[in-house]
Amino acid sequence: MFDLVIKNGTVVSPESSKKIDIGIKDGKISVLDQLGDSVEAKEVIDATGKHILPGVIDAHMHVEAPFQGCFGANDFYTQSVSAAFGGVTTIMDFTNTFPGNSVITQFEERKDEMSKSALDYSIHCKFVEAPERILQEIPKLIDMGSPSFKMFMTYRKEGVMSDDETLLKVFKLAKEHGGLPLLHAESNAIAESNIEECVASNSLGWQSFASSKPVLCETEAVSRATLFSEYCGNAVLFVHTTNKPSLDIARRAQERGLPVYVETCPHYLTLFDDMYASEERGHLAICSPPLRTPKEAEELWDGLRDGTICVTGSDDCTYSIKEKEMFLERDAQGKIIPDFRKIVNGLSGCEIRLPVLLSEGVAKGRISINRLVELTSTNVAKLSGCYPQKGCLAPGSDADITIVDLSRKWVLSPEQLHNNIDYCLHDGLELTGAVDTTIARGSIVVQGKDFLGKRDSGRFIKRSIAESVLTNHAF
Repeated sequence: MFDLVIKNGTVVSPESSKKIDIGIKDGKISVLDQLGDSVEAKEVIDATGKHILPGVIDAHMHVEAPFQGCFGANDFYTQSVSAAFGGVTTIMDFTNTFPGNSVITQFEERKDEMSKSALDYSIHCKFVEAPERILQEIPKLIDMGSPSFKMFMTYRKEGVMSDDETLLKVFKLAKEHGGLPLLHAESNAIAESNIEECVASNSLGWQSFASSKPVLCETEAVSRATLFSEYCGNAVLFVHTTNKPSLDIARRAQERGLPVYVETCPHYLTLFDDMYASEERGHLAICSPPLRTPKEAEELWDGLRDGTICVTGSDDCTYSIKEKEMFLERDAQGKIIPDFRKIVNGLSGCEIRLPVLLSEGVAKGRISINRLVELTSTNVAKLSGCYPQKGCLAPGSDADITIVDLSRKWVLSPEQLHNNIDYCLHDGLELTGAVDTTIARGSIVVQGKDFLGKRDSGRFIKRSIAESVLTNHAF
């Protein structure tokens, strides 16, 4: 007898879409077959008219991560609830590492913080410096199941920037031991000098934030890190990529077989820099890199189609309006005095990533449903090192499953979401396609409007990245 059977739906993989049933037992997928009406199961889901996807993996978010004096709107339990409503079954976050910290100690602290999650979870380790005692932790962290390393190429004044020497040292050890650096690619020199000019000219409005971090600020860092990775022979992943010049650098490297990978996020596909023109709400859209233009968004869609961009993440960093505004001053009339330096960076996106890609991507014909599976699950699992435990629907894999209704029409609003904030930058966006049911290791955690998951029920996922992904471009 199965614990759960899903019948009459269309099972989607990167290669195909088939009408087939799924039998689940002990948290694992047991069989994919035509099971018939007489199949014995404790529970049966009739998925007629719906599509069955591998559970979505969000490998890029920032929760319980103090930044610029703000903590964020969620802890890992409430974040996992919001994620599950977005079809997510596995989440990954980063260690809170600052100069002087042992990364192993931060890893253990993060593991404890994430244990309250209702979904399975894993951890990327953030490196901000490279003294010998820290470098010696790299092979140990990889053995502990954390083979991916976040490195910021900016934020020198905030104390989290990896300078060029740190990049090179970590890259070489990543190559030697099977690690993957994840890079926030923005030129600190360009950003800092532009911000200093903005201060000198008293140009501190929201639009000045975007102009202080132009496309070339990102492209310079992507170019430099790509050359460093070629020199060291290691793989790299550029996260939250926003523009064609950066894609072109990665594309040329990929054409030569180099393991240079690219991620983008839903806000760069659907939100644009005109939001910064609003004095009242523009600060809510401040993120790094900044939002770009509709033209650049379409070029990202091109990258999603042609394979230059192989994964998506949310880069969820959810702050309330109160936190976004907590350091801003107001004039005598109570009106905000714009100063982009005093705004915490980050947008909410974990819950809307899949619905936005279903609607703006699949429903509008920009990408196929099969490509969406690669971008939200299969490639994420392979690149992160948890495939085939995660990222596919196959016998023996974890029964992480997202059932979607491609025909359902709805409108995004704060009331529709579960992310603990009272605003939505996509407010009013009409969507086609929605999550119907989310299943994590065989247990239904979301069904319709109901959350059925349990606090502390997620498990730490120990990861190991395949050599084929690290030595040659794999997608």
